[in-house]
Amino acid sequence: MTNSLLFLLQVSLVFTICYLLYLVFFRKLTFHTANRVLLISLLPISILIPLSANLFPDLTPKIVEIPLFVEANLTTLFDSKTSISESSTINSSFDFLEICSLIYGFVVIIHLMRILVSIKHLISLRKNATIQKKNGYQLILSDVREIFTYFNWIFIPKNQLDRNDMQQILIHETAHIRLKHSFDVILSEIYIAFFWWNPLLYFYRKSLKSVHEFQADRSVITNQMSTTQYLQLLLKTINTEKPNNIYSYFNHPILKQRIDMITKTTSNKFTKLGYFLLIPICVFLISAFAKPISDEIPLNGNFNFYATTYLPPSLFPVQNGTKADITAYFGKKRNHPKISKGKIHSGIDIRAIIGTPVLAAADGLIIKAATKGDWGNLIIISHSDGYETWYAHLQGFNIKEKQEVKKGDIIGYVGNTGLSTGPHLHYEVKQHGKHLNPLNYLK
Repeated sequence: MTNSLLFLLQVSLVFTICYLLYLVFFRKLTFHTANRVLLISLLPISILIPLSANLFPDLTPKIVEIPLFVEANLTTLFDSKTSISESSTINSSFDFLEICSLIYGFVVIIHLMRILVSIKHLISLRKNATIQKKNGYQLILSDVREIFTYFNWIFIPKNQLDRNDMQQILIHETAHIRLKHSFDVILSEIYIAFFWWNPLLYFYRKSLKSVHEFQADRSVITNQMSTTQYLQLLLKTINTEKPNNIYSYFNHPILKQRIDMITKTTSNKFTKLGYFLLIPICVFLISAFAKPISDEIPLNGNFNFYATTYLPPSLFPVQNGTKADITAYFGKKRNHPKISKGKIHSGIDIRAIIGTPVLAAADGLIIKAATKGDWGNLIIISHSDGYETWYAHLQGFNIKEKQEVKKGDIIGYVGNTGLSTGPHLHYEVKQHGKHLNPLNYLK
């Protein structure tokens, strides 16, 4: 869940940066085709760039140190207030994320339903309309108030077919069909449905529709109609009603921008070179999401790792084991048979036969797989969001350091090494160096 929310935020961030660049440098240029391509490209680019990695790189290296295998003192491991409230804090955090996810999904469904309702309405209008098939499009005389286009359908009010200026209007509308503007509109509306919280998307929609109208206007003017006549035609068809976002209207309510663009001097061809500036910007954004993994992970050394998921380690670490196999619990003070002084248990012990497979509790990177004194054979896995899982007293390893593992992979085998009095797995969960109760995460 956290992974998905973070990805959505990253996509929104990339889109925002790229769209602001468009507004600053390209919006007023008369290269309408280039601007259309640029605007549509922002959608897949904003999704693909964050996929180059799943987290912003953490430039601060992490120091991995292996302490002596003695259970931490009560005062240093956690205080009583923390231990009492830890579970409730975790649960409330997940509850908040679940609520956010439910709200997000509900609004997405509303947006998608609005698109479907608009399409259904058009189909219903078409069924009850008079249809004239033309070369490459259909004229649909229906009970609509304004002229608009949807894919290869041109909807016209029944009482307006005989207008003197209908030929010029049809040239404008067929330009929308020829240039396949409806595909752009549907794609952008679906994108908006999933990223509805970004206010810039609604300005983006207006920018895309404006470019569509600029292209269609140019088609009319280049078909032997003077600029003055066309401007008069636009002024006659001013409409103040709010249009449906998935249709292409002749009298789209951006009249001022259209007039400005029609009367604007053609941009200098050399300004097209500015579009190439987007290449290094995209490269920079990709590098910002790069996934740095160090070539070497020395003992007690530094490492960087960014896992592919952001959920806490949750898989039971012993194959076919259950919570009934737990023989020592987290946070319990006990007397160890080989240690005279009572200590606080910093993990859980899980009994199993020697050689039973030990499983990775989540996706991660093996940052330690070595024999470490009283820990015996020890494996440490680094997971996302600062989580670590520790597996001690193993019989042997099934992995190597620096190896990436997936949740459920066999990483080693239950043993009786180090400061152990019988076959079992000592299992710990940490986040940012703080011991956590594994039972709060195990499924």
